[in-house]
Amino acid sequence: MLVKKEKALMAFEKDIKSRTLGEWARAHTSLAKPLHRYEGEIILEEDRIVFRGINKQSRKEFEKTITKNTVTDIQMGFDKIFKRREDRSLGLAFQPLRISFKENGSIRMMYLIISFRPFCRSSNNEEWYNTLIRWKKNED
Repeated sequence: MLVKKEKALMAFEKDIKSRTLGEWARAHTSLAKPLHRYEGEIILEEDRIVFRGINKQSRKEFEKTITKNTVTDIQMGFDKIFKRREDRSLGLAFQPLRISFKENGSIRMMYLIISFRPFCRSSNNEEWYNTLIRWKKNED
């Protein structure tokens, strides 16, 4: 059952760590989107989070499903990987939504910017953060 769905930008920890100087420069250009590798939509269902979109580098379709029971943490804000300096607003306009999850015996991190609005460099991340916290608490 669909709970919520919106447009989103997404990157994994390894994408932020391996970003190029050109990607950093583009993220600092007026009206440019923040650092991300995937562009598409995030879908919240009762038991999972699904991201569907396009991999900007390969131009291929991409889909990632994370089940509720593999989510280990939900946070909002910059961290040691996605630093404030990675965005031209330096964290004053939006903060990334971070979802940690277990996969193949390790913890992975997904960074999201949901419904990004370039003119004011804002997002719906706070609303989604609150929704995801409630969603995770309702785990059976």
